[in-house]
Amino acid sequence: MRIYLNNDNYIVSFIFLLCLLLSNKIVIADSEAESFYQSGLHLFDNAKFENSIEKLENAVELRPDVAKYHHILAKSYGRLAEESGWFKAIKLAKGTLRHLELAAELDPKDTEILSDLMKYYQEAPIFLGGSTKKANKINEKIKDIECAKVADKRTSSNSSIYTNCLKRHQMR
Repeated sequence: MRIYLNNDNYIVSFIFLLCLLLSNKIVIADSEAESFYQSGLHLFDNAKFENSIEKLENAVELRPDVAKYHHILAKSYGRLAEESGWFKAIKLAKGTLRHLELAAELDPKDTEILSDLMKYYQEAPIFLGGSTKKANKINEKIKDIECAKVADKRTSSNSSIYTNCLKRHQMR
């Protein structure tokens, strides 16, 4: 006795199996990326910046869409640049800026990331991407985000901050 299966059943089964396999790969990549991130963060906290960069680059390679990975990678580049000679520091500064900007793009409301990017723009020379204009623009964005947070959690203890935020927006 033969059973004839419709080709559509094979296609549906194949797609289902493919989805299962891909979802497992994504979960593994997520946990592996997070493991690299945690290792890199630990190394960063212990001032082992070169090793931190290596781990964090692996995390970013696996998950380029995670802002915190780019943020700590940028900070690692920056700290290593502070310890390096001029030629190496210039190369590292470019990595710092690239990953800070990516982190800010991925999570545009993270005030810690924005604050670090603003500091970079303020402190870096123009030929490395420093810009007072960009720093001021980010500073305004940070104030807007903070005002929105205060407005969401308006209480008597922060009413003066809220009033200042309102005044600030009226002045624009």
